[in-house]
Amino acid sequence: MKKISVNIFLFIFTIGLFAQKGKNEQSTLPYDSTANFLGKNVRQYIGQELYLKGLEKSSQAYGYPGFILKYQKDDELLNDEKNIYKPNGKNYSSRYEDLAGKYFQVIDVIRHPKAKKDVSEYGDEFYFKLQEKPDGDILYYKYNANSEFTFPFILTGFFLKERQRMIGKEYVISDDVLSMSRNLVSGKALTFTTGQIWKCIDFDVDSSNNELSLVLQNSGGLRTAIPYSSIVNSEGIKKVYTASEALAMRKKYNENNYRRILQNKVRVGMTKEMTRLAWGEPAEIKQSGKNEIWSYPAGTLIFSGDKIISTK
Repeated sequence: MKKISVNIFLFIFTIGLFAQKGKNEQSTLPYDSTANFLGKNVRQYIGQELYLKGLEKSSQAYGYPGFILKYQKDDELLNDEKNIYKPNGKNYSSRYEDLAGKYFQVIDVIRHPKAKKDVSEYGDEFYFKLQEKPDGDILYYKYNANSEFTFPFILTGFFLKERQRMIGKEYVISDDVLSMSRNLVSGKALTFTTGQIWKCIDFDVDSSNNELSLVLQNSGGLRTAIPYSSIVNSEGIKKVYTASEALAMRKKYNENNYRRILQNKVRVGMTKEMTRLAWGEPAEIKQSGKNEIWSYPAGTLIFSGDKIISTK
């Protein structure tokens, strides 16, 4: 009996060790360069190099918020002009001209000092301890794990990995995206044909909007750029397809419907699947007898079974 008890104890103890080891490994996993914003996996930023993106012209006068000189136990230091890194003297922010395009090394990530007492309020807030390159200035940046939209950096590792992955790939772009693009040589509105193939020849930060973008070229040598966000955005209507995805659509839906999907158009006879690709999910679906009514901001569609029988 004793032997069995000891074995059980050792088994449970060993399981506990492995579980704790797994927990620790999960919290300190190395950064794999597959994401730019890491959310709550905040310690993966340690050791990484960050590039500070520029701001839109209308925002440049306001500078960058969140950069401070000294970290203590109270984030009220963010509202102390003397503690702002290179202050602009206006709104507790750092001067745009002094920070835009700079590189920073993440030395450490510090949990918000109030997080222990108030997790709901401060649990997702941290401070990055940064070293500016090449001067070596030490400063701190306030980071929120839920604020991807306001994250001002591009991780160098992520950029290099995505650049390697994107260059050489071929895409088919929806008319909606191409209509907002410009000829990179002339600067004029783009002339394009629905469904044509574009090859990625470069991946960089677009100087016009300070966001990551793909430089594309078609078979005729015409060059344009599209936002990287239009490729990775998983919400709403899909705007960019790989060449293989586009070919599969073309075969499945026929040439006319394929072109309509890329033009975000619908017509009588299109299926629910095609409709979702062209217009996305409806705002509302109602049953009317044997028919379904799909409501969109752009109009109302009536389905009989799987196909559109009327558009309004």
